[in-house]
Amino acid sequence: LYLEKFVESMRHIEIQILRDGHGNTQILGLRDCTVQRNNQKVLEESGSTMLTQALAKKAFSSARKLADAVDYIGAGTVEFIYDLTEKTIYFMEMNTRLQVEHPVTEWTSGVQIVAQQFNIAEGGSIKDLKIGEDGFSIEARVTAEKAKLNDQGEFDFIPTPGLVTECKFPERDDLEIISAVDEGKTISPFYDSMIAQLIVHGKDRNEAIAKLLEVLDETSIKGVCTNIALLKRILNDDTFIKGKYDTGYLPAFLKSIDSDALIEEMAYTGVDSTGTDVDSLRIEGTNELKVLAPMTGIFYSTPSPNDPNYVDVGSQVNVSYTICQIEAMKLFSQISLSSVTGAGELFEAEQNYEVVRVNQANGAQVNAGDLLFVVKPV
Repeated sequence: LYLEKFVESMRHIEIQILRDGHGNTQILGLRDCTVQRNNQKVLEESGSTMLTQALAKKAFSSARKLADAVDYIGAGTVEFIYDLTEKTIYFMEMNTRLQVEHPVTEWTSGVQIVAQQFNIAEGGSIKDLKIGEDGFSIEARVTAEKAKLNDQGEFDFIPTPGLVTECKFPERDDLEIISAVDEGKTISPFYDSMIAQLIVHGKDRNEAIAKLLEVLDETSIKGVCTNIALLKRILNDDTFIKGKYDTGYLPAFLKSIDSDALIEEMAYTGVDSTGTDVDSLRIEGTNELKVLAPMTGIFYSTPSPNDPNYVDVGSQVNVSYTICQIEAMKLFSQISLSSVTGAGELFEAEQNYEVVRVNQANGAQVNAGDLLFVVKPV
């Protein structure tokens, strides 16, 4: 029997370290990554609004001792759980690499972490490294995804790979952009949904929040759905601004907002369209209907390699029956007639449908709008 302490209310704290081959360890700063969804970070900050100075010193000391004990070399991040109930910290893990959120520490410490990785790898010393404490920095992760409500009325976020028709970021001295997206570039379904990091720096947290909101207002990504609407809602939220929350903040926040409005905003790709011509989905001269892919990704006809197909030619299904799944950005979405383009006007809830044709091979890449199946009402 393996027992593990259950922490009811926590914040996610991490310490950025550097250590060279001469035994010199430097602590560059502290980050708070508490705003998370499904254990995935959404916003990262260069400090914590709730961690006490005494616990911060304890975290710094523990990170230093850990790095020295294992004779670590390079850049690393020591992560802690801050137990808000017990007012203490617990070691969670060490990431022995550069992390996505490292730029916020570069802004506040004045140390270029990647440059120091090269310096250490070349046998250099960091003994006399100068580490500053300059203002406050926040990073937002921009992801290619849209929102929907699941059967329990909770938000699901669906990756939306595809062609980017416009990509514009503001240019300003207090902003750093790390982007994997550009105009005319197709976002692949094979990788993570994060497409850009926006990092701002201000004299304090309130100024950094205001600057990040300005940056998001001035950012334009069209052709794919993004989470920018959600990021702006978080940054405008009183609870976030006051800084008194735990890792349950974002799930609770999502329950409190206008879900229809957020879903509509995140679904808009910036490319106006008349939508699918429902009549074009009817195969002329027959009672057969086209079933089109609602998203770009990898088509799977089975739940797993050793399982039978969801459907075959001749199978009968209703509108909620899973007919295939599409994988995009490491997430699987189950597809039914109710989730495909034109469903509301084509497929009736009380009607059963027979699969007439299967148009995709298992493991094939499909784009939004590609023909998956042909069905007919029974």
